Amino acid sequence: MPDVEYMLFCCRDLEQKCDFRVQAKTKEEVMEHAKVHMASEHGMKEISEETERKIEEKIRPVKVKE
Repeated sequence: MPDVEYMLFCCRDLEQKCDFRVQAKTKEEVMEHAKVHMASEHGMKEISEETERKIEEKIRPVKVKE
């Protein structure tokens, strides 16, 4: 099976004591999941532009076998 590239975000990368990880095919999908997580688990009802930028900076590509 070939490797496929996905995008990954880990909440720990923002220095949170949290094991949340999301992997999706696009950065946009990852951002949507990350925002929902930040609101529901970290009480951030509104995500500031700075926090959004920090999340985006931590999203990285990973190779996954399909």
